[in-house]
Amino acid sequence: MPVLYKYKDKNGFYILTSIAGKVVTFQLNNDGYKKLDEAGIRTGKRFHRSLLFDLYRSGEAYTQNTGTGDDLFTHPVQLELDFSDDPEPETLFPSCSICESQDDLHLVELIEKEPSLNILCSTCRQKKQSFIDTSIPLPFVTRTLLKRFLDIKGISKVDKSVSAYQELLSLEFSEKWKTLAEKKGRKPVQETLISPEDSGTLI
Repeated sequence: MPVLYKYKDKNGFYILTSIAGKVVTFQLNNDGYKKLDEAGIRTGKRFHRSLLFDLYRSGEAYTQNTGTGDDLFTHPVQLELDFSDDPEPETLFPSCSICESQDDLHLVELIEKEPSLNILCSTCRQKKQSFIDTSIPLPFVTRTLLKRFLDIKGISKVDKSVSAYQELLSLEFSEKWKTLAEKKGRKPVQETLISPEDSGTLI
């Protein structure tokens, strides 16, 4: 399960979790920390992976080139992190279509033999740079934007990582936040936890 930590040498908070046997670090902005705090989640405490994903897809938790750390079994915080009892699977998080990394993911249109839509990390984007037509940071991708992008571009070759993420965007986690807040005797978060769908046009 993810664990919330506070930086020792600077202001701010971050989250550690395990994905595919690796320790992954997520940076947390002020709005993300506020949601965790209002849900009663304190520094050093574990919480459900689904809540971290909800923060990720709203842009309140992000990797920013600090995604995958040391192997889980050699990481110095191994004893503090107990990932085995997390009810949500690791596949809840998207990963790179090529290397399965979670580092700085973008939705990418590649123009090779035929146009294809993929999710790529920063390293794989550099390797495929000459084939990239469009690249969008994954937290900016809403259900509406993804559907419109596919309709406009007419891309038929869609990687399974994109299809899986499309399904994840339909999940609703607000009830989990509300339940946590009520258990802690706090007022439930009133704001919409998922960013409003983009109602404009894709340029």
